[in-house]
Amino acid sequence: MRIKDPAALRRWRKQKRYTQRELGMLVRRSHTTIYALETGRMKTVTEDLAISIAARLDVPWEELFTAHEDLALPEVSTDARSECRAVS
Repeated sequence: MRIKDPAALRRWRKQKRYTQRELGMLVRRSHTTIYALETGRMKTVTEDLAISIAARLDVPWEELFTAHEDLALPEVSTDARSECRAVS
């Protein structure tokens, strides 16, 4: 998952009155991970971490993170004529 706005994460953390160390402990990560997220040095996180952070800050995860797809699905043609040409 990709973080939308690192500054928003910081604002939410401060609104809940957590230090970076406290939030890190609550989500079982180090305070340096939280620092890296808030400064934009770390741009992606696992789904578990994103959901855990959002839950501790009491905010929907969609507010802080966006899901990104790893692979694009190939296009499949359903044109019967192209299938017939390929067979003959």
